Amino acid sequence: MFIEYASLIKELTYKHLGHELSELQVSQLCQFGDLLLDWNQRLNLTRITEPQEVILKHFIDSMVLSKYVQGTYFADLGTGAGFPGLPLKILRPELQVILVDSLKKRLDFLDIVIKTLGLETIKTVHARAEDFGRNKHYRGYFDTVSSRAVARLPILLEYALPILKVKGVFLAAKGLQAEQELVESEKALKVLGGISEGIEHLNLGNSAEHRAIILIRKVTQTPTQYPRKAGIPSKNPLI
Repeated sequence: MFIEYASLIKELTYKHLGHELSELQVSQLCQFGDLLLDWNQRLNLTRITEPQEVILKHFIDSMVLSKYVQGTYFADLGTGAGFPGLPLKILRPELQVILVDSLKKRLDFLDIVIKTLGLETIKTVHARAEDFGRNKHYRGYFDTVSSRAVARLPILLEYALPILKVKGVFLAAKGLQAEQELVESEKALKVLGGISEGIEHLNLGNSAEHRAIILIRKVTQTPTQYPRKAGIPSKNPLI
């Protein structure tokens, strides 16, 4: 089905990213789209099911983060159906990507996508974000961490900053509430070792939701008691 929209994928990617996709990259995005809609009938992965909307609101919306990604090691917290991590991996094959989610069925789907598309240096990890952040192997490991539509920013910071390297960047994909959430995050940033480097507003067209990227830089080590145990950050955020 998505192969019929190959030219649209190329056109929108060039329009919003200035990037010329290869035939392989277009093919991989088309395969991903087909698998997403097929599995969505069983797993309810996304409410967006019209191919043109999937392309704009999932693929392009994910890949626009590429401008802000630094380094090689990238983590997608609460990846869900693979956004933004999978489209970013297709766009930037050199990235070493870990897709983290608490729902095993979603990761089973993503494992099939990874295998079908022939992607390398990308894997899924079944874990809650709090537990992932306390894993010694991943703590202070990533150059870039991102998360889309998972929680409000003070909560996300407790998930993301522990796994970032010092000088690493957290990309929080947000909507119209970005400024308000950043104001709410003053305490969390101070406690967890981060600073705000501003908000980038992106316009993907009238048919897309407003997108804002909050850029957070990790400047000091996160205290070892964070993240707190599973469930606590969301019930008692650092605000």
